[in-house]
Amino acid sequence: MKTHYSTFLIALLFAFQISAQQNCPGNWLSIDGNKLLDTNGNEVILAGVNWFGFETQLSSFHGIWSRDHKSVLQQAKDLGFNCFRIPWHNLMLRDGASININSYGTDPYSGVSPMNEKEATFTKPIELLDEVVQWCQDNDMKIILDCHSRNPDAYLEEKLWYTDNVSEQQWIDDWVFLTERYKNYDAVIGMDINNEPNGRADNPQGARWGNNDPATDWRLAAEKCGNAILKANPNVLIIVEGIEFYRKPDGTPTSYWWGGNLQGARDFPVRLNDPSKLMYSPHEYGPTVYDQTWFSAPDFPENMPGIWEEQFNFLNTEGTSPLLIGELGIRGQGGKDEIWFAKFIDFIKEKKLHYTFWALNPNSGDTGGILADDWSSVVQWKMDYLQPILSSPIPNCFAGSTTLSVTDLETSSFNIYPNPASQVLHFDFKQGTIQSIVIHDINGRKIDTIHDRLLTGDSFTYDVSNLAKGMYISTITLANSVETLSKKILIL
Repeated sequence: MKTHYSTFLIALLFAFQISAQQNCPGNWLSIDGNKLLDTNGNEVILAGVNWFGFETQLSSFHGIWSRDHKSVLQQAKDLGFNCFRIPWHNLMLRDGASININSYGTDPYSGVSPMNEKEATFTKPIELLDEVVQWCQDNDMKIILDCHSRNPDAYLEEKLWYTDNVSEQQWIDDWVFLTERYKNYDAVIGMDINNEPNGRADNPQGARWGNNDPATDWRLAAEKCGNAILKANPNVLIIVEGIEFYRKPDGTPTSYWWGGNLQGARDFPVRLNDPSKLMYSPHEYGPTVYDQTWFSAPDFPENMPGIWEEQFNFLNTEGTSPLLIGELGIRGQGGKDEIWFAKFIDFIKEKKLHYTFWALNPNSGDTGGILADDWSSVVQWKMDYLQPILSSPIPNCFAGSTTLSVTDLETSSFNIYPNPASQVLHFDFKQGTIQSIVIHDINGRKIDTIHDRLLTGDSFTYDVSNLAKGMYISTITLANSVETLSKKILIL
């Protein structure tokens, strides 16, 4: 069978090695007032989704027991998300932390069989996280790493950023470790340094903002941790959530969702060595999570925009910072929850806020997920709400710092010819199946990805006549194999 594609080409000439980081500076993101800009100064919007599990006892994505993890990543990308927020816990980085992933069956979305074949060889959580980072790097998905708790499954118990068994310094050291590990991967663009610091007014041991007590002042901790991360990688965003209770300088007490109260940032802003890397991040939920008093107000839901403005959006309105709504979600249709959700979606769109929806997982007790209980079907009414606030992909540099070895043409599973080419490029499969071909220019910028569902038959042809003359690079993944090939071709 022959299939004809126009607009691009890929790659192959002779055996070589390339470290793309030498050619591509990385598409890192920075803050300018209330705008988020890419490396070329273009405004971008993060429209993402949480996929949780690394913060639990499993120390790996939930759902990996019934899905191929790369297929789930691809499904989220195909739904239109451009970013993943990935929660994790500190103890997954300790010696002895382990995972056990089984490989079996066929994935219902991609058809990959067996699922998680490579991942079943992993024994440590960090190995799986490495694999996720590499996939996102190769597929133009950004990542926000979220330190969700010090201990597995402890996010409802921990109020501060340190515990008896994970000190503040260990928390910072763990962040520096991850930052160093992924500093050459511009897929990893943000560090959400602590999830939902909290503490009610009657809890003197809870998180506070601006009280100048190192034991409880979240602002001081955020500065200390954020600057340590920026020393390790000056390119990443430092994402700082709010707290629960804040007492204004005039003595007025204010309370809101855990992590959602950012009023302290008006009076005591976070001071980073590079202010262009600071992004504030509230969380926002509806009455199904907890029936707050404002949901029963006689003017609900018209009261909500004023509350959002007071609690966090003033930072956006006043040009201090763009806002990432790190968590928002909804379980079922109908009632006050859907009324709240519709109002907030309109607010996000109007104010051009960034967000990562909670969650992709169906097994969130608070909200359920984008995926249904079978871990593959999509809850379409949720996606219908999110559709107007999805955004364009934000390209990555090519393949992080990974050095890609190129196999010889005669021994690979396919043939690409002619080379050099000027009009068309032919692909003939010799054996096996191509899972994906990712196409880049020589500077590492992705042109496109061709997925396995397009690569039917034993050959296809590209029209390359409209491409600029020069070298192009591809990364080719073979189905049912861990092998990845890098190849290039010259267009004349």
